[in-house]
Amino acid sequence: MRLRYSFVIDGHPRFLAQGRIFVRTLLAAGVPPGDIVAQVTERSGQAGKRLAARLRVRALDLPLGPDRAYCNKINQLFTLADDDFDVLVCCDTDLAILRPLDEVARSDAVRARRVDLENPPLSVLEEARALLGLPERPALIATGCEPHAMTYALNCNGGMLLIPRQFVRPLGERWLGYAETLVANRQIMQRWVNHIDQVSWAFAMLRLRLPFEELPVEYNFPIRLAGKVPEQSYGPPVVLHHHNAIGRTGRIRKSGVALVDRSISEANRRLRPRLGWNFRRLAARFRPTGPP
Repeated sequence: MRLRYSFVIDGHPRFLAQGRIFVRTLLAAGVPPGDIVAQVTERSGQAGKRLAARLRVRALDLPLGPDRAYCNKINQLFTLADDDFDVLVCCDTDLAILRPLDEVARSDAVRARRVDLENPPLSVLEEARALLGLPERPALIATGCEPHAMTYALNCNGGMLLIPRQFVRPLGERWLGYAETLVANRQIMQRWVNHIDQVSWAFAMLRLRLPFEELPVEYNFPIRLAGKVPEQSYGPPVVLHHHNAIGRTGRIRKSGVALVDRSISEANRRLRPRLGWNFRRLAARFRPTGPP
């Protein structure tokens, strides 16, 4: 099974630091450079393309999404729709991946992991569902870190989505359409407006009734919430979602949880030899040239 790993480089210099970690850990895990794609927005100028060239991976131009921010990731499904792969691994850039994901990818089902917190709460999800005209209330499930908080079973963390090739285009079209509607009616999202991409994905999955299988928490592990993930409920994390917890040397900061920190240490080991350029130096060298 051939996987295509895709991530976004936008205009802020943090995407360059994150992208370096994303690619370096994938390459160290044995993923061929030809299976990794940097999706570069116009706001990064040539910075993202220079970084991709330095890391020997392909770069594609990525149009901005409806909110020109979090929804940019949706367009990855269109730029790669005609590529030769079996499963698209659609990623946020703030990930470190320690093993190829063939072991959890499926060619017949979309895979993602449930949200950790009640973001957004059920009342907001229900108002969005009414706006989008979905009559059937989805199944409910406890959030990953709050066992008494309930959410839609398909309210998943958008940091990593595994999408079989045959679902890429129809899911992308429905996902984008719902995101455009929610952006145009963003007031119903209240303070959770930054979750429009995540919520519109859930509703697209519901409308299309695509087959789905949840990922274990090890395959999208929230470093900043490590202390809240129930103990004994997971093994060593394989995909570290670090949310830009990057030190001045460009390495991922520890979480304070021993099992998680062993995976972080392994990711940081793969970033050696010495990085030689801290975050500020990286930002100066690859300063974006596009509009802010």
